Formats: sequence, C-alpha cells, structure tokens
Amino acid sequence: MRNVLIVVFVFIAGCGGDAQVAGKVACEFNATAGGATVRSCGEIVVDDTGEQESQCKSSGDVEAKLVDGCSTDDVFGTCVLTRDGETMTLYYYDSEALTEDIAKPLCEELNGTWTAS
Repeated sequence: MRNVLIVVFVFIAGCGGDAQVAGKVACEFNATAGGATVRSCGEIVVDDTGEQESQCKSSGDVEAKLVDGCSTDDVFGTCVLTRDGETMTLYYYDSEALTEDIAKPLCEELNGTWTAS
C-alpha cells in the first residue's frame, strides 16, 4: 500500500523537462497487498505533461497506466496534495487491503488534505 502512495508522490514530484505541453495527466495505479488488489488514481494539471506521463509509465513494481481521468465510482476518500504551485488529487477506491484508517494518515504525512467520500 505504501508503494502505491510512494509512486503517486513520485508522480507529483516529477516536474520540469524541455517540452512544455500544458494539460491534465491522470494515472491509475494497481498493486497487490495481502492478496487483495489496491487501486488508486491521481490527476494533476501541469505545465509539462510529458514528465508526468513518463513518471506514470515507469512506476516500478506497481501497475500504472495513463487514463483520460480518474473515476469517482467506489471512491472512499481523496487526498489533495499541493507542491510547487501544482495540485494533485488522489482518489482511493474501496478495497479490503486499503481503508481510510490507512490512507488518511499517509495523506496527512504528505501534508495533504483528506476528504472522506
């Protein structure tokens, strides 16, 4: 579960690059924890989408894919992170392995704002 959050944090932390193409990037993450699938998704509006898309595609051992936008179906909570003037919204989906008791403190550790759905 922490791997999912770490990957999402790396996704927001990767800024810069040569080609500046503004827009929204959404990345969906899937990982297996304790035999259960953990799913989350992050959306960020940035000046340079290329770097964020690259971060999503190279997410290590967590399955990650670019999507048009994060689904709001089955969301149990969101975490809004702001860094260097960019805001990212993370969506957490119902799962046996990831609950609000786990996700909320991790969001707060990253100085995020938690909202239960």
